[in-house]
Order: sequence, then C-alpha cells, then structure tokens
Amino acid sequence: MRLQKLAVAIAVSAVLVGCSDDDDTQLITCGEGSQLNTDTNVCEVLPVDPVDPVEPVDPVLCGEGTVLDADTNTCIIVPSTGPVDFYNSDNWQETFPDQHATWASSEENTPESGTPTDLLEANPNLVSAWAGYGFAKDYNRARGHQFALTDVMKSLRTGSPIVGHDGNVVGEAMAASCWSCKSPDVARMYELVGEDKFANNSWSTWGHEMSNSVGCADCHELGGTDLRLSRPYADRAMTKVGLTFEEQDHNGQASQTCAQCHVEYYFDGTDSKKVRFPWDHWVPGVETDYASVVGYAGNDMLYKGFAAEAQLAYYDNINFKDWTNAVSGTPSLKTQHPEYENLMDRATHTMPTHLEFSCNTCHMPKASNADGLEYSNHNVKFDPAKLPSSCKGCHNDSAIESMLESRKTAINNLRFTATGTDPRLTEAHFKAQAIWAANGVEGIDAGKTIGEAKGNYEAALKAGNELATEMNSLLGKIRNAQWFWDSATASHGMYAHNFTEAKRLLTKSNTVLDAAIAEADVLLAKYAPDYVYDATQYDTKAKVQPEAGLDYDAMKAAKDEFINERVKKEWPIELR
Repeated sequence: MRLQKLAVAIAVSAVLVGCSDDDDTQLITCGEGSQLNTDTNVCEVLPVDPVDPVEPVDPVLCGEGTVLDADTNTCIIVPSTGPVDFYNSDNWQETFPDQHATWASSEENTPESGTPTDLLEANPNLVSAWAGYGFAKDYNRARGHQFALTDVMKSLRTGSPIVGHDGNVVGEAMAASCWSCKSPDVARMYELVGEDKFANNSWSTWGHEMSNSVGCADCHELGGTDLRLSRPYADRAMTKVGLTFEEQDHNGQASQTCAQCHVEYYFDGTDSKKVRFPWDHWVPGVETDYASVVGYAGNDMLYKGFAAEAQLAYYDNINFKDWTNAVSGTPSLKTQHPEYENLMDRATHTMPTHLEFSCNTCHMPKASNADGLEYSNHNVKFDPAKLPSSCKGCHNDSAIESMLESRKTAINNLRFTATGTDPRLTEAHFKAQAIWAANGVEGIDAGKTIGEAKGNYEAALKAGNELATEMNSLLGKIRNAQWFWDSATASHGMYAHNFTEAKRLLTKSNTVLDAAIAEADVLLAKYAPDYVYDATQYDTKAKVQPEAGLDYDAMKAAKDEFINERVKKEWPIELR
C-alpha cells in the first residue's frame, strides 16, 4: 500500500509539472507517470499495478567457508580467487578429459528406478541383527561414487541434527569420521584443521564443508597423475602390516587407494575418534591362528583364519564393541566393507604364472579414446566385457557371468535356507530376549526404549550371578557368529573377490550358530519352557523395526525436516 501511494504521489507531481494552466497552449508535455488524454487535452495518471506483499524470509546463517547467495537465500562455497581447487573433480576435466568423462558417468550407476534398493526390506533379518545400531534404521545398496554425499546425508543412520531454539544441535547420531569415505573434502579439512580436530567433532559439524563427492583428489596428487593416500589413517595401517605405500608397485598402490575406504575400520572415544583399521595382528594372505592375542585356550579354532579372525582377536583383546544389540543384549561388532582384506587374503589366483591383478584391473580397465590414446576408465564398476585381453584367454565374458551367478547361488544357500545364517541370527537374538524376559530383565518387548533395554541387559551381564554367566556365554557365541557372517556379507562383491573365503566364513558362522541356538534352547527349557519361537513375526521390515524400538515414519519425518531446513539452506550440496 505504501508503494502504491508513493507511485500515485510521484505521478500526480509529474502531472502538475507537465500540464500548463495556459488554455491557449496547444502542445502539452506530460510528466513521467502520466499520459495525455487527447479528448480533454489533460495529463492523466497512469494506472499503477498493485504490489503483492512480500513474505519476510528468515535469514540463513552460513557456516565457516560459505557465504549467503542473496538471490537464492542459500549458502555457497566462497568463490576461489587463488590456486585451482583440485578437490573439485570438475577442475581436472581440461587436463584429463577422458578420465573425467568416465568418472562423471558413474552417475548412471544407480537402479533403473533412480532410488536405492532397500536391503532391509529385501532381508528383514538385518534389522534384528543390527537392532540398536544405525544400520537397523536404514541400509540401501550402494550406488555410484557420484551419490556418496547424497546418500549419506539422506540416510536415516546419520540422524536429523537440527539447531534447537537454544542454539544447540539436537538429533545428532554420528561422529565426524562418518564423512571419511564420502568426499575428498575430508582430506582438504585434514590439511586445513588437522585430522584430530576434524575427527573429534559430530557429523553435522562439517556438513557445510562437504561439497564434492568421491573423486580425483581422493586418490591422486592434486592436479597430477601420481597416486597418493589422502587419508593418513590408511597410510598408518598399511605401514603396520608391512605394505608401506611407497614400496608398492603401481597395482599395489592402486589397490591401496581403494583401501582408504573399502576396508573394515572403527573409531571410538579414544585418540580423538580418528579412524583406525584393526590390523595390528593381521598377516595378509597367510592362514594364522590368532588365539594367542587373547590368550584363548579353546580347541575350536575360533581365531584361526585370515583377516576376520585377526580383527576379532584385536577387538576381543581390547574388549571393544560397536554397540549392544537392543533385542538380545549381545555386545556386537559391525563389519564395514572389508574388500581389500578379502582381496589380499585370497587363496586362488596366486600361482606364479597368473597375471598380477588389483582392484583397478577389473574395476578401472584400460580404454582408448577417439585418437587411440589409452587411459583408465574411471567409471569404477565391473564389466566382464572390458576385462584386459590377457584375462580373456581363460575367462570369456559369458563364462565369467555364469561363474559369478553360480557363486552367488552358493552363498545365498548358506545364508537364506532354513539352516542358513540370516534367519537363524534372528532366531538367536529373539530367543535371547525371551530368556532375559523370563528372568525379569526388561527389554523393548516390555515397552522399554532402546536405551533402557540396552542398559538393562548391560547391567544384568555384569551382575555376577548364574544368569549372567549363562548369558555371557550365549551372547558371546552370537557375537562371534554374527561377526563371521558380517565379514562375508558386508564385503561388496565377495563372491568375485574371494569366493573361497566367503564360503569359509559363512560355514564357520553357521557352526557357531548351531552351538548358540542349542545353548539358547537349553536355557529356554530352564527359564521359559512354554516359549515357542515364531519366525513369521519377524519376516518383514515393517514387523521387525517396531520390535527393535524403531518408528520408521517418525525417523523419516525428522530426516525430511533436516534435509529441508538445514541441508538445502546451509550446506553447499545439490542432492541427487
């Protein structure tokens, strides 16, 4: 309304100036905002369009390293006026056009639907195995590297950290080190603020710094072709097992750049929460009995094997757990994705006459551009048709695909039949819950929250009574069985990388599960003779998540609010 009055006032003023009071004057010049009416020879005010009221826009507070774009009211990274930003892979395009084009094409490595495959929906046993841990909330099949940042931001696992009315962040679920495998900006931040300071913070602390998905700077010296380990924790781990990066040939170094992420790792409240690989005792490629690490005197060969046994011994020796299972109270471990360990531990393809190969042999094969120049394909996926010609002397395309399908079938038989690992892990967890309940130790089934259930189980395990002794024995077996199962199943492409090890680990898991379920049945007969396990109660994600204390709709609503109110307004990333 004020704008309308102002416009009218200006127009009237112009009329008074432009119009003459001399009736003999024939030529009248109208001022701005008016026009001559030829019938009356009088200047008339032009109509003014009404001005719609503008809703006030709340100012966006941008984090360090970003500024507000006034046009979009969103935060953007401060334009660089200095050296080229090589953490942005697009700035490599001019020098490495073919590599960049194939890297960018990894955006196509996603399901036809465009949305990630929900693995919890496909296999509800995962929910009970990971009850009380982030993966029970959300676990999707991995997509191409282009989606790394989008998927971790959208994942329910990372929580919904929103700034509350008091200025403090609420809803934080993860540590800053959960960015480690998602962006070369992590390496940039290590250089800018130091590895310790970066790691010793919450996940959302650095969201405003994450703008580049997995790319060139993760594996290469900035702007060049030389390979590097941009993550210092990977360099430390390689040195510990005698695989110092500088001493490896090109293939060895290439695999190690992949191993910055494709490995088992952990972090806890010590050492500034920095990422660490549990490799202190691992002897790569050599079957070893690691029982002495923990002073284990059993004759069941629990710690005899390869990386999985070495890592279990490491964790047992330091009395480490990732979390307490909220259904059973099991002090659990979560294997991440130990592709590098499984590749290094392979027992086949080690004959002297076999071609030396590494991650890049199959996942980044050589290609030729229009000018006949050779380069590495950076799409990073497996296509048997693009294997080197030296491989095809023994492995033609169709034979490889047939072989891999056969291996997948064999692995699925070890997992999903009635006597397989996956349904029997669910059985073991819920039978343990029933034993607790029969002894008055209340869990989620008694209406307790996840935190309350965990606390009750942890206290009962320390009680020093007969039940504590019995349950420590049972839950120890469930912990071990799940560790061997996860070491096989969490490793992407295990059927291709080390099929022999996958079968060995799943067979070992099933053997331990045999003992665990038998032990649980004895305790049920003692404490809850009327209990009957009903697998149909846990055969869908929708059924199991509430049993694990989770409300999917509430988690999704909170995540949507976080995405809309924080990510889209404050973080310099366009979600894909």
